[in-house]
Amino acid sequence: MGAKPMTIRGWIRRIWIASGLLLTAWLAWNFQAHGVPSSVYTADESVDVVDADGYVMFSPRHVAVNADVAIAFLPGGLVAPDAYAPVVRALAAHGIPASLVRLPYRSAMTAGMRETLWARVMEAHARMGPGRRLVLAGHSRGAALAAAFAADQPEIEGLALIGTTHPRDRDLSHLRYPVMRILGTRDCVAPIATARAGAHNLPRQTEVVEIDGANHAQFGYYGTQINDCSASISREQQQRQLIDALVRFVR
Repeated sequence: MGAKPMTIRGWIRRIWIASGLLLTAWLAWNFQAHGVPSSVYTADESVDVVDADGYVMFSPRHVAVNADVAIAFLPGGLVAPDAYAPVVRALAAHGIPASLVRLPYRSAMTAGMRETLWARVMEAHARMGPGRRLVLAGHSRGAALAAAFAADQPEIEGLALIGTTHPRDRDLSHLRYPVMRILGTRDCVAPIATARAGAHNLPRQTEVVEIDGANHAQFGYYGTQINDCSASISREQQQRQLIDALVRFVR
């Protein structure tokens, strides 16, 4: 007897499974780092690089811009940490000790993972030199985690939130140290209007930087993100303005 012909329900099931697999593959590809220079992890005459378990430390070989400050940077959720290596290395090239701290499983979703992440931040900060004030920065999910840590961790003395509408569910208006929020006018994942609506959760001294034409994904070096809008400036232009804002913040 021959095989039974495929029913309509069977074809729909196959198409549904194939679509799910294609979407998963598309997401996996887009969350990988793309366009990162191969030399980003290579030490040179201006920047020393140490790749440790859980973080990468970029240390300026010359006198720091602000010798008593160091930055720990938290990546976006699910995004390959390498996508943020260019901006973190650029901070070190500008004389700011900086570390790129990897999120456990690229998400730090559980309380235990967040404890591990904070331990990595503290270890990286200690290795960047004793007595330096900790500035915690992050993009998207990393920024949401940075805001959560700011509510609980007294070691933080500066906060930079990039491409996020957080804090949405916690009040940080009591913070007395410098805070900066960096947004893109074409960021449809973290829209400026939503961020402005939650501005009361940040302290009055918060400096807000809006990068005209910037979208969500170009704050890092990775692919397209669902719900994001197309940027009207190049990734290089957006990264340059991001770095300039962070360097000015530290200074």
